[in-house]
Amino acid sequence: MDSLSNVFDWSFFWGVYGFMLKIASPFVMLIVAIIAVGLLIGGIISAIRQRNA
Repeated sequence: MDSLSNVFDWSFFWGVYGFMLKIASPFVMLIVAIIAVGLLIGGIISAIRQRNA
């Protein structure tokens, strides 16, 4: 395992990984919010249809 720690610079790797997460997280949250609102509206519509049927 010591040879792997010499090959990879893990602090640089985790720094780049964290940076990419910080960049991508608003877009991921936007997609999740759109899906959640769609499911909520779908649930409300199906409840109204079942009540009227």
